[in-house]
Amino acid sequence: MRPLEPPYGRLDLACWHSDAPEHEPHSLGGDDLSPIEPRHWFPERHLGQLEAKNPGTAVAFVTVANARFYPGLEALLLSLLAIYPDLSSPFVVFHDGSLTPFHQQQLATIYARVRFDVPNPDWASDLPTDSPNRERIGLLGYLNIFAFSLQNFERVIVLDSDVLIVGPLDPLWAPGEPFRAVVDCGARPYALVSSHTRRPIINSGVLSLPGWALGATFLDRIAALIRRAGQPACPLLDGFADQKIWNQLLADQPLELLPINFNCNIKYLVQYLEGCVEGLSLIHFAGPKPWLRHEQPRARSRSITDHWLWLRHYRQLLFAERLRQYRAHELASPDVGSPLGAAACDQAWLAVHPASLLEIDGDHAELHLILHSAEQFVEERPETPHWPTGWLEAIRRLAQSHSLHLWIPFGLRHRLAVLGCPEGVICHHVLLELPFSAEGGVACDGAHQLGFVPWLGSAEASMLAAVRHRLAGRTVRIVDGVPAPSPGSMGDHVSVGCSVDGSGDGSTRG
Repeated sequence: MRPLEPPYGRLDLACWHSDAPEHEPHSLGGDDLSPIEPRHWFPERHLGQLEAKNPGTAVAFVTVANARFYPGLEALLLSLLAIYPDLSSPFVVFHDGSLTPFHQQQLATIYARVRFDVPNPDWASDLPTDSPNRERIGLLGYLNIFAFSLQNFERVIVLDSDVLIVGPLDPLWAPGEPFRAVVDCGARPYALVSSHTRRPIINSGVLSLPGWALGATFLDRIAALIRRAGQPACPLLDGFADQKIWNQLLADQPLELLPINFNCNIKYLVQYLEGCVEGLSLIHFAGPKPWLRHEQPRARSRSITDHWLWLRHYRQLLFAERLRQYRAHELASPDVGSPLGAAACDQAWLAVHPASLLEIDGDHAELHLILHSAEQFVEERPETPHWPTGWLEAIRRLAQSHSLHLWIPFGLRHRLAVLGCPEGVICHHVLLELPFSAEGGVACDGAHQLGFVPWLGSAEASMLAAVRHRLAGRTVRIVDGVPAPSPGSMGDHVSVGCSVDGSGDGSTRG
């Protein structure tokens, strides 16, 4: 394949060694350190301070994902915005059709300039499945080539959806003509050099594509390589899927190798940096995914990784984003979630089933109904919810004769937005979501909740306690449901798991 304009030559391979007999291992998947191979390349590490500056609209970001990768995709976007809070670049997600409108709405809530595309490549039937890695990656892993379909950008940055941004990435879009990438290492402290490309193998999880390469020419070239992916190239590359294709495509193109700071494999971080993330800009969780850790086969569960590094970072990002959304929602809808006004009577009736409230006597009784969890909705998909059986008719009857308040967790408001709040019902939101919880009781200003409420073992018990707290000054009678502790004894919170079913219609950045 002849190089495209501008006519750069091959990368200088002065750093690789050839003082041992020619030998290439058949697999790069092992975790144990092998003896120094005849051709290897040690990555550089940048040790200076970098300043994060918004790349602007001349740069686009591209990733690929499916529904199983949604948590990683959300973490990627949140981590990028944490480093670049004023980001204005397009963020394009190529997916296989499994990202539902619900998923897309959630991400659009986080960042307004995210867009989604489902390519339909004519080479899909030609994909080889002759290795476990290729079969596992499937079509999804090759969709990142559609980054070349974007037009009129100075740079397109291709990122896997299993990476976390932890520092500035500005060198990826610095002025210059070459492609940019980072060598593939982690199981070893160095990258191996392919006899096919005569270059160190690059990792396809982070790529910077120059504007001059965008368009049909490169897209056609890489598609042709995919069609021939089953043909042997060299033992080092043949075990890869999309990474083989990218290495072949860039074999005769101008290529700048960036320091490992900008694509640090979690195995490299654990084995050779002793888990120290200081100075890194991007951590790549190649191998078993932290959000799928409970589903991993036993063999993969013993891989060198650090799931909790990803989980802690993701939780911190998600916590901040939920608070931002909640506060923005309160400002936009001050009547929702604000302190309750004076009651018509000093008694409030609280229930988790509307049928229980139908038995309450008295035209002036103040009724409060709790919809506490997503499981209550009758739905096949999150974007098509239905009221629980019998609820809507009962709610309409209650609203005709009583003051009726409906309480729901903030994270379920997108479902209520689809259904619509029934006429005559006053809706309130409570910021309740696993694994987040207020410390030492509900953070409040008078009766006004400001932060996450404590988790009390179940969504039902937690919501009952939170609403009871918000009804301070009234005599609260719980008609049904799990008895909730009194406001003065909210109990210790319980933090289990990591929720990925968040909100979808709050204030949006970007």
